[in-house]
Amino acid sequence: MTPGLKDKPAKKKKLSKAELETQLDSALQDTFPASDPVAVGEVSAETPERPADRQAPALDKALVDKLAREVGKKKKGAA
Repeated sequence: MTPGLKDKPAKKKKLSKAELETQLDSALQDTFPASDPVAVGEVSAETPERPADRQAPALDKALVDKLAREVGKKKKGAA
């Protein structure tokens, strides 16, 4: 099992329409700003799936420019 991940939860009970509406209303009230998706249910994981101390790879301008030129060449060749 992957460290930091919990076992799958047991099957959830089927909610009545009224219970589901109550949960959705609560989730809508807790959602801010409005662009955030509504979430009803349990938290999927308490810890990240990757080590917290892992950093993103370093990118420099020269590498980005080089890759942009390569993509540009491929697009021109495909057209």
